[in-house]
Amino acid sequence: MKKFNRTKHKTMGTIPPQIRAMISGVDMSVATAQFNSFMTNLAIDFHRQLASGTAISQIKLTAPDKLFGFDVKLDYLASGSIGSVYKMQIGDLVFVFKINRDSGFGELNAMSQQSRARNLVNKAYIGSVFEFSGRKYSWVISDYIANDYTNSIANAMQRLFYAYLTKGININDIHVNNFKDGKLIDIASLYRRTGKIDDISNLNKPQRDIVQQLAYYIKTNNSAAFEQELSDAAVKHPELINYMFYAMNYARTPIMCSVLKDSEFAKRVNNFQKIVNQIFRVNKHRIIQDLNTGR
Repeated sequence: MKKFNRTKHKTMGTIPPQIRAMISGVDMSVATAQFNSFMTNLAIDFHRQLASGTAISQIKLTAPDKLFGFDVKLDYLASGSIGSVYKMQIGDLVFVFKINRDSGFGELNAMSQQSRARNLVNKAYIGSVFEFSGRKYSWVISDYIANDYTNSIANAMQRLFYAYLTKGININDIHVNNFKDGKLIDIASLYRRTGKIDDISNLNKPQRDIVQQLAYYIKTNNSAAFEQELSDAAVKHPELINYMFYAMNYARTPIMCSVLKDSEFAKRVNNFQKIVNQIFRVNKHRIIQDLNTGR
């Protein structure tokens, strides 16, 4: 994953389209600078209160004036190990405003992955780096999602399984509080598996298309078609079989360690994993030989 370069950039993303629609006719470069300054001042005020010894949950953020002519209201929601989150209302629109207490840029690093994980993660629109007391921190504006935990992690983990398999998208923090309304809300947990044995970018376009087809067979629980497709690929595409063996193993790990471990979905994944393992074992010697000779 391409890392956020703090030396070249300060702001990532753009003003939420809902806000842009409210301020049509305004020069967007000027509006973005105003928006960035407004949020950064709030974030600096947060750190100023934090440095004075105010308890995190007691820090009150009050917008000093209107933004684009609209009132801004902030209500504290929660804090994690790195950042604190506020419910932010701008006019009638509601967002999440996250301020990192640690000098980390996790959300900014992960924003470029959102398009690859569409409908899987909470949308982060814009974020920026700011400095307080000689250290750099960041803030980010995201969609607000209500506290809907019903089947939330189960729904998200199923979709994330397929995103891992077909797009190389992974998460590194599986916690029930990071999932709401069937989506991952902690975007900083999102990353791509690059430079790994299960990095899908190691495959060419036709091979990635086959992976997409294999994922469809898992979704539709068509084990016979899955096995046939994989068996055919074992002869022509040793790289694909090697990828599927490791990607399936790694992609299923969080499922087997979460609330999904006793679900029908987990049983299905296990069944398809057995097919992959069998074909890999039968063809392992030839696969390794072909990969070593650069076939």
